[in-house]
Amino acid sequence: MGWVFFGLYLFVFPFLVGLATRFLDEHLELGIPAAESSAIYYAAVLLLLVAVFWNFLKNAFRILQDNTRQNLFALVTGFLGGLALTVLLSLIPLPVENPVIGDYRAQFLFSPLCTTAVVMFLRPMVEEILFRGLLFGSLRKKNRIVAYAVSIGLSAVMAVWQFMLPDGGPLYLLLALRYIPLAAACTWAYDIGGSVFTPMALRVILNGLFLVFALIA
Repeated sequence: MGWVFFGLYLFVFPFLVGLATRFLDEHLELGIPAAESSAIYYAAVLLLLVAVFWNFLKNAFRILQDNTRQNLFALVTGFLGGLALTVLLSLIPLPVENPVIGDYRAQFLFSPLCTTAVVMFLRPMVEEILFRGLLFGSLRKKNRIVAYAVSIGLSAVMAVWQFMLPDGGPLYLLLALRYIPLAAACTWAYDIGGSVFTPMALRVILNGLFLVFALIA
């Protein structure tokens, strides 16, 4: 069931949301702002995820309670390592600019509450359950190196693939380099801590910093 949901999240849900948005705009003239639309989408997906992964989340909470120090260590080291890797990879010049910075700034100025909810809470919770809890957790049982590579690589690519369409071009795929530190830090935090709530907390912190940077850049 979890893998079916993952496939729907990657390939079906974005398509359906696009169709629904165009229908509301063109036929009902209900232009829903991007921030509100994202908040509704991720809140709905999160509710479905909680239902599907309820037992997994309960076990993750018990692990967090039983191994608080280990998860705190994973959180701190993931945060420091993520920042260091971000600085290093930022030294690599890219031929394209990251559109997310401008998008976050515009959405926050128009709807600060919804933008903050999506960037810092809803999207991180959804993606950590899927990319760390399901994807990495399943692959780690077979090969830890492959699990790291797939979880980090797919997370980074999923963060930027939409910029290639319809006419952005393949160069926007290079922006995935900017998201490798975040994905690597969260994967490390889950691997070391053992609870998916730890990378969720790390995403809250790192995404919050990124949102602040987007607003002051």
